[in-house]
Amino acid sequence: MKKKLSFVIAMTVILILVPNSQAVADSPYTTWAYGPNGELVLTQDAYSPYAEIDLPIKSAEDMFITPEGEIYIADTGNSRIVRVNKDFEIIASYGEDFLQSPSGVFVDKSGTIYVADSKKNAVIIMDNDGNLMKELGRPVEPLFGKSRDFLPRKIVVDARENLYVISEGSVDGVVQMNTNGNFIGYFAANTAEMSLRMVLQRTFLTEEQLAQFIRNEAASPSNLAIDNQGMLYTITAGTTPQKSIRKFNIAGINIFPEIIGSNNFRDIDVSDSGLVMAVDADGHIYEYDITGVLLFQFGAKDTSGNQRMGTLTNPTAIGRHQDNIYVLDKEKNAIVVYSTTAFAQTVHAGTRLYLEGFYEEAKPYFEEVLNYNGLFITSYKAIADAYFKEENYAKALEYYRYAEDRNGYSQAYWEMRNVVLQTYLSPALMGIIGLSILRGGVNKLNRRYKWFDPIGAWFRDLTRFKLVDDFIFMFRFIGKPADSFYYIKKDKRGSLIFALIIFVWIGVVRVLSLYWTGFVFNPYASTSDIRIENEILMVFGIIALWITANYLVSTISDGEGRVKDVIIGTAYSLFPYALFALPIALLSRVLTFNEAFVYSFSQTIMYAWIVMMLFIMVMEIHNYFFSDTLRNVLITIFAMALFVLTGYILSVLFGQLFDFISAIIQELGLRG
Repeated sequence: MKKKLSFVIAMTVILILVPNSQAVADSPYTTWAYGPNGELVLTQDAYSPYAEIDLPIKSAEDMFITPEGEIYIADTGNSRIVRVNKDFEIIASYGEDFLQSPSGVFVDKSGTIYVADSKKNAVIIMDNDGNLMKELGRPVEPLFGKSRDFLPRKIVVDARENLYVISEGSVDGVVQMNTNGNFIGYFAANTAEMSLRMVLQRTFLTEEQLAQFIRNEAASPSNLAIDNQGMLYTITAGTTPQKSIRKFNIAGINIFPEIIGSNNFRDIDVSDSGLVMAVDADGHIYEYDITGVLLFQFGAKDTSGNQRMGTLTNPTAIGRHQDNIYVLDKEKNAIVVYSTTAFAQTVHAGTRLYLEGFYEEAKPYFEEVLNYNGLFITSYKAIADAYFKEENYAKALEYYRYAEDRNGYSQAYWEMRNVVLQTYLSPALMGIIGLSILRGGVNKLNRRYKWFDPIGAWFRDLTRFKLVDDFIFMFRFIGKPADSFYYIKKDKRGSLIFALIIFVWIGVVRVLSLYWTGFVFNPYASTSDIRIENEILMVFGIIALWITANYLVSTISDGEGRVKDVIIGTAYSLFPYALFALPIALLSRVLTFNEAFVYSFSQTIMYAWIVMMLFIMVMEIHNYFFSDTLRNVLITIFAMALFVLTGYILSVLFGQLFDFISAIIQELGLRG
């Protein structure tokens, strides 16, 4: 007992003395990173709460951080611009005499201050001492628009002193003007999204009827940033999260990909090293690299009023200086500072080298990242690119697969396949020629000595078994599908048992084809993601829906086919899938995206063949003309959709009923 007690005391002392190396316990939030299957996965903290600086400001809407670390704050509630040094001390305030409600601020390299005043509806330009230089109101040029309002909210300036102004409600994009207030044009406009409902309305409604609806206009950008190369970034609140951040080239075309984002972003910042930061209204901070790949997502909103350091209440601006992130909170009247952890520094160092094209130099950093978190999927792509550059294609294939990068995998496989073909193509061709000569010789000798006649007789004798005859009958559909369906209808060939065997065969082929399809063309990044039961249920569900719907529709539309005929006919109609799905899957394993046409064309032929067979089946089994068959097939598809919709509605209703009954039972249990 004494020994056990001594051991417990010793372990307790060790745990107290040894410092905790992880910062997760100190953070009021969790950090997420881009992981497998495009989902977010938990990871180590990228940023830790460092400080929360209370300032004598009120409802501040924007801030700008200079390369030297000074912060200019649009102190909206106090109608001024506040200048804060690196120690968070206010060293100057500007514009108290002429600003009314500054909502956006930008400072260029010369120290000139540009302010968007939302109450004055003007852009104010001040020198580095805060003296008023210019006040730019609504542009007077006709191209601006006769009825367009000028409601400046945010502003950035490029190296040529062109102003980019977010004007509230401007559906034409960002207002571009020069320092004299001359309107240059609209830039970086969002595009309006057209739903199916809107398409139908425009197709069938008159101009008078359409005028009664709200006009479908593009959403107005809500904030913007500019990088050191003059590329403009915008965020649009209320749009889809995937398109909430846009990056525009000089032609005004968005070149930023769809992202994992938020529909209520408040501000965006782009660092000199190409890291894109955005903060949303819920206190979540997103960090991307320059290509739009999500690196980290972290942060939390202070909903309980505990004022925990690191949480945000109403963030309005975000910026970066060196390894720190600064977030302006208008409700706290404070700046929340986050410091970069060692883990994030490793990611940033590797990302910077990788984006600059130094793949081999970046590889050690990403290997270290994987030691932190093996699910950090962007590391696998970077390492794979490094191996590809080293011409180590086998390793590149391995890591491209981990990275779920099909394009990279295809390129590496093409290179490796090219090496194999150069090495073994000539011997393989010689072998094929030799086998062809040997086959010709064997056939010639067989015609003289009849070596294989007993084997042929044995195979022909197998046709006396019903299932074997049904199997051979399946190949008759290749050349004479109409006659074959007629035999089924007259009970001369085919059977329910073999039809069920075909259905099972199709289910097995569906599952095996998913396992055997090459990674480049496989819908699943990993075979572990395949849910066999779901795939089988889907196959049998579609078959059952088709048989049920087609028989019911045919019954009320003078169809002659019996249930048995529809079942057997459907089974034989699906034989192209049973015979060719696996060979196509195996073929995909030796193809790359360069030969994608071969794979897609093969699948198209197979499915078109199935559709044609089903069409002929309906025509022959039910004794329809072409027009009757077409109508029957379309109504059958519509009936299948109705069955699915009805099943979904019933499942929702029964789910709610179950929850209601469960709640009653729990309530009775508590009262009892």
